[in-house]
Amino acid sequence: MNEDARSSLFQSDSIAENYRHYLLPTVFEPWAHHLVDSLVLHAGQTVLDVASGTGAVARAAAKAVGPSGRVIASDISTGMLAEVSVGADPDGALIETLEAPATAIPLEDDSVDVVLCQHGLPFVRDQVAAMAEMKRVLRPGGSLGIVVWVAALRLEPFDSYGDVLRDEGLDEPFPRAWDFDSFKMTRARLTKLLAAFEDVTVQSTSLRLDWPSVADAVNGIFGTPYGPVLTALMPEKQQHALSALRDWMTASPHPLVTAFVATASA
Repeated sequence: MNEDARSSLFQSDSIAENYRHYLLPTVFEPWAHHLVDSLVLHAGQTVLDVASGTGAVARAAAKAVGPSGRVIASDISTGMLAEVSVGADPDGALIETLEAPATAIPLEDDSVDVVLCQHGLPFVRDQVAAMAEMKRVLRPGGSLGIVVWVAALRLEPFDSYGDVLRDEGLDEPFPRAWDFDSFKMTRARLTKLLAAFEDVTVQSTSLRLDWPSVADAVNGIFGTPYGPVLTALMPEKQQHALSALRDWMTASPHPLVTAFVATASA
């Protein structure tokens, strides 16, 4: 899926709202805190969160750098960026938003202390250019932190969302929608992209999805680009798909998901 396709899909206000309500607390906020904790952030630092989405990482970073710090949340989706300050710590840094692709970040060279990117890199069309931009804006000695899903491993809930819709016989709603490894990355690929950085570490980490309810797990699909596809189905097919998702959640309520957590310095 290229960056332009992802941008158009995530412009939907309903996707942004459902993403924040269902997916953030269980899927993305735990990884955001893990990513921020993997680096040592200090009060007063300037942090850039690339592919920020609805701002889980930006909010965690804002709390870490405090009111004297600066946090910039960049993304290509205005709908997602509209959500970044929802629930932010009032004692943390104010979060600025920047609508921009990861491949063309409108910031000065050597202008930030920390660059973070959670689960966004596999969706970028030109990953080499994106990494070059992250390095360009980092000050010498600045820190980089990236999280990406691990290729060839099952990724819940997204693989199950895709499986159910594919089993309904639907055409792909966006390029490579049924190629679930297109959302993930190999260690070799990630390491190669980090070749220009110093002190690189890549660790595999697993976290459990602690869904509050079956309904939350199922409704999470409406916070993904699969959501509009499901909504557009005839009522009978839609209910059949939702029933299949409920069966999946009942059989495996709290699966482990695995990601690479990479840190480096400029």
